[in-house]
Amino acid sequence: MKTETLQLQLSGRFKALSALHDGWLEGKGIAPDKRKLREISGHMAADYPQHIPLPAIVLTPEGNLLFEWARPGDPSVDLDLNTMRAAFHAFLPSQEEIEREFRLTSDHAWELFFDFLSKTLE
Repeated sequence: MKTETLQLQLSGRFKALSALHDGWLEGKGIAPDKRKLREISGHMAADYPQHIPLPAIVLTPEGNLLFEWARPGDPSVDLDLNTMRAAFHAFLPSQEEIEREFRLTSDHAWELFFDFLSKTLE
């Protein structure tokens, strides 16, 4: 049941993003690549760690994605849809920064990314 709920939530979020067109932000925002959104949505729905909350998924004015979690340290991921480079950023309680980059161009890379999120955000 939880998997179905997760898939529905993700499907709804990505469907809303894929409906946007160039100019979505006061005439200037770039629409995201619909093919890349489908690819990301598929990986998220199939393999996102169920024990961590879903992030807010925000479109940037450049047509990329920003994932933000309401967790201590303000964790976020900037995902460049052109290069599929995911840049994770968060702060430890000591205010030390955690930064990590992933190139999400293979199933194995997605697996490593989700494993990292699972360990870092639990």
